[in-house]
This record gives sequence, C-alpha cells and structure tokens, in this order.
Amino acid sequence: MDENMGNDTLNLPQEEYEPVVSQPVNMSMLEAEITICAFDIGEDHVFKTCYGDICKTVNALRDYSRILEMSCETWDLQGYHKTLYELHAQKLREIAGKLQAGIGYDYDAAVGKCKKRLAKKNRDDDPGGEALAMSYIKSQRMAAKEKEAAAKKAEAGLPVAAHTDPDDPCVNANLKL
Repeated sequence: MDENMGNDTLNLPQEEYEPVVSQPVNMSMLEAEITICAFDIGEDHVFKTCYGDICKTVNALRDYSRILEMSCETWDLQGYHKTLYELHAQKLREIAGKLQAGIGYDYDAAVGKCKKRLAKKNRDDDPGGEALAMSYIKSQRMAAKEKEAAAKKAEAGLPVAAHTDPDDPCVNANLKL
C-alpha cells in the first residue's frame, strides 16, 4: 500500500478542497416527487424521491469524483492507486450523468450560475446582515454624504452648520443605539 494512504497522514489542503464540498444547493422544485425503478437480477426495486434529492446526489457524485482526481495530484499517487481513483471518478461521473439526464438537470450550468452569483459584488445593505451592523454602515454612508454636502455648501459660500461631526451621536440621529 502507498505510504501516503495511511489514515494518520491525510494532508488535504482546506483552500483546495473546501470550495468543492461547500457549494450551495438549488432549492427550487424540491416538492416534486419522482419514482425511481432499479432493476436487479432477482427483483425490481421502486422508491420515491424528489428532484432536489437527485440534484444533491448528482452534486455529491460529481464533487466526489473531482476530489478523487485532486487527491491523485495532491498525494502524487502512482500505479494501482492512481488508476483505481481515476476509474472510480470516471464511474461516478457516468452515474451522475445518467441521473442528471433523467431529471433534466445540468451540474455544469448550476456551477456556472453559482460562480456568477459569487462573483457579484456583495452589497452592504443586504437584508441578511445583522440589523445593528447594517444600521451602522448606513449611518456612515449618510455621514459621508452630509460631509460632502457641507463641503459643497462651503465652496459655494453658503452657511454651514457649526457642529457637523458625523461621529457625534447627538448630530447623527440615524444611528440609534
């Protein structure tokens, strides 16, 4: 057995493997029920599942096949172990392909959408943020705008309020603690 294969010597760099296993799952169409028939030599097996479960299964199979291939490179596997990992990865992709074709799901398109969404600039006023933090950020923006307006008034020769310190809680009424 390869010396890199021992359980106590696993060296999986988090920055490489975490993006593979921590991808979001599309939650649409989860309530639709799907019947799956599996044929075996002795008997047929029928079970019911939903679209979302099949999507998660496809995602898991594709992600695991990618992890197997990455492990070959990371651990510098050779010979039997490398071939075994590559064959398992190929078979997992084939199974995932059958499942996604059966339900009309496209793993690569889903990953592309996810990458696009992650590439978008995060907004400070996201309603998912904590209310206090969002309030603080909003007050800082408003204070900066007020400061700009005061500077423009001063340039134009218009009177400016004497006390406009944005950090003063008495002046900045938008920040309520």
